[in-house]
Amino acid sequence: MQEKKNKFSRPDSGFLWILLRLPGGNLCRYKIMKLITVILGILATGTLWARGSKEASQTASPKIEAWFFYEELCGSCQDDEDKFLEILREQIPLAEREAYSHLFHIFNIYQTEGRSKYQQLTSDLGLDRAGLSPPILIIGGRAFQGYDSIRSNIREAYLTCGEDLFSNQSRKTGDRLFEDYPVHPNSRTLVYFYRVTCEECGKVTPLIDALPEIIGDRRIEVLRMNTRSGNNGERIAAFFEAWGVPDQDRKVPIVFFADSYLAGSEAIAEGLRSRLIESQGAWKLLPLISP
Repeated sequence: MQEKKNKFSRPDSGFLWILLRLPGGNLCRYKIMKLITVILGILATGTLWARGSKEASQTASPKIEAWFFYEELCGSCQDDEDKFLEILREQIPLAEREAYSHLFHIFNIYQTEGRSKYQQLTSDLGLDRAGLSPPILIIGGRAFQGYDSIRSNIREAYLTCGEDLFSNQSRKTGDRLFEDYPVHPNSRTLVYFYRVTCEECGKVTPLIDALPEIIGDRRIEVLRMNTRSGNNGERIAAFFEAWGVPDQDRKVPIVFFADSYLAGSEAIAEGLRSRLIESQGAWKLLPLISP
């Protein structure tokens, strides 16, 4: 059987080799190598991450926080940490990582702090731990189990959290589905549902951004709803039912007007402004602001 080499196995020369020759036995050298791994991990990923939660209290400024839980009983292994940091580097481009303040907590659930945090967060989310098996990533109130799921969802979850925390355009979501989204009776209003990683949505968002503040004598109001944020999944489902949207159009991007909708980037590009001007009638679901 081929021996598995340590990632820092005997450099020929230089600083690392000097460290390897320090007195104190294997334990001392192992701890030094672990420290170097942490530093190199931050440099390689452009990501602030911490084992446990000690760094979380350094600042009270808003930040994206995520918790990665894994199982490890081997005292000299860190395969799960390395794999998670590799996924971070591969799935979230450096520019996107640097766009938002963030902190990823890394916990081994066999350690006391890790077990306590794992139990707390899964209970807060109402998850049945009997049906869970690490590795698990918790971010933005959602849990992703297994590396395939983490790899597929981490970028969208990260960008959605960033948008919720730092964007002035997207509406923050609350527990009440529609009461927090009143419509002014004298405005031209549209509701835009999208996802941050959707390619078609990427074509539509600039069109929404380019709308003037006023058309004719009426102000334009845009309600933007990221379907992966808060309860917006329930909101779009309610819109589908209220507007009688057929299955083939139940997708994003989709724009709703008081009396109609447009689904898909091509339909929205062709009809957005004209439909906005022509739209009339009372809104379903959304309450009116009293004159």
